[in-house]
Amino acid sequence: MKKYFSKLLLFGEYTVIKGSQALAIPLHLFYGTWKYAKKDTESLQMNLPHFVDYLEKLQNANELLCKINIADFREKLGKGLFFESNIPTGYGVGSSGALCAAVYDVFCENKLEKIETNFLQLKKIFAQIESFFHGASSGADPLVCFVEKPLLFVSNSKIREVDFPKKNKYQFFLLDTKISRKTEPLVNLFLERYEDEYQELELKNKLIPYVDEAIDLLVTNIPIPPDNEDALFQLTHMISHFEFWRFHEMIPVHFRTVWVESLAMEIFKLKLCGAGGGGFLLGVTSDFEKTQETLNGCSLYLLDFYKKN
Repeated sequence: MKKYFSKLLLFGEYTVIKGSQALAIPLHLFYGTWKYAKKDTESLQMNLPHFVDYLEKLQNANELLCKINIADFREKLGKGLFFESNIPTGYGVGSSGALCAAVYDVFCENKLEKIETNFLQLKKIFAQIESFFHGASSGADPLVCFVEKPLLFVSNSKIREVDFPKKNKYQFFLLDTKISRKTEPLVNLFLERYEDEYQELELKNKLIPYVDEAIDLLVTNIPIPPDNEDALFQLTHMISHFEFWRFHEMIPVHFRTVWVESLAMEIFKLKLCGAGGGGFLLGVTSDFEKTQETLNGCSLYLLDFYKKN
């Protein structure tokens, strides 16, 4: 059956709340797919029956933003349908987003095409569907999982499908902290802190320009010029430096020392991946082998999303 991949936020964690761009991509390391079970159906389906109840209640009240074939969904669940997934939960890589994309893809009767003019409406639909899992959702995660393309969230009213330049000397990687976390308390901490006018001004004058410039370098339709390859690395350094001093609580305790060490190195840089607090850290490196040696004992995943030619 079809695979529904996880997603990764490359740049824009937290700053998107305050008006920066955000860049998210499908993450092909993890995925979920529909399967049928002959036994242990209840444990495998987990909260899917309650999810159907949620969707049916909205649909009966004429509040659901799309038309889900509830009868078909229930029938297939009765036959043992479940969503098998290796997407880690509590990591911010779209475990519930992939499921919502899969439900919409298979059971929606008035499915919208995966074209740019539909992205905003799809995001609204997915926000409503995914709210079952989180209480509130932006809809961005399931949108990326459904569209299966890199998406640039320019503003609340504009989402673009983007491409990446040809491969350059810097590579992205993930560092697995082995810590599952909840997003909401971390986001609440950020919102509380940046209610302060001075703090918000610092964010808008320092961090947001770094984030927007890094994204602009990545999503151009031309190869990154050699002079600008180092600019991407240096921008990641600036983001990393800001996050260490201003988002300290979002960095897992056991990784703060290596974070500081990376700021003094020219081998790799680390930044938050999503809300932080655990899950993955995102790294940029000019030498992945040396990075592996330095981070010996850590679980690293090399990412490859650049154009091949």
